[in-house]
Amino acid sequence: MSQVLSQLLTELRKNTRLRIGLWFIIAIIMTYSILVLNDYHVQLKRDYHTALTRLNKLQGLAKQTLWPERAVQVQDLRTQLEARLWQANTKGLAQAIFQSWLQEEVFFAQIKQSRLQVETAIEVPKNPNLWYVSAEVKGIFVQKRFYSLLLEIAKSPRTIVTERLDIRQSSPPRFTLILKAYFKRN
Repeated sequence: MSQVLSQLLTELRKNTRLRIGLWFIIAIIMTYSILVLNDYHVQLKRDYHTALTRLNKLQGLAKQTLWPERAVQVQDLRTQLEARLWQANTKGLAQAIFQSWLQEEVFFAQIKQSRLQVETAIEVPKNPNLWYVSAEVKGIFVQKRFYSLLLEIAKSPRTIVTERLDIRQSSPPRFTLILKAYFKRN
């Protein structure tokens, strides 16, 4: 090992290009190290400013005195929204209730060649007491009758979400309406 080291030192003393190359490599390594440290410093500053901004926002929110009032407002809104949910004891009953209601509305709207397909109730993720039932209504598109159906869906005191509506220009024009009803377990 010492022989290799002494040979290297001898070569360094004799060969100018080797010394210049070695100093150049050392300069590159030092420059790279400085750049890496600078990037690390910039990232730390950015993280510090982000944390400081977040802390200031949280302190500002903590100083607000409206939180109890807001909690009451949120609870009132939640109660109103939950009152608009359909009610059922079981998933099967939820499906039957929605299917029955939708069949009645399609019948009263006099939708011709109607087809109704209601899926089984599915539990809403992270909320075991809430289900949704999807339904697909297909039929011949007659503007007045179709608008009558949409009006009844919109006027429903219970929450019904229109997922998709397709109207195809064929002879006769046809529509596909996909709805979703949300049920709360009794």
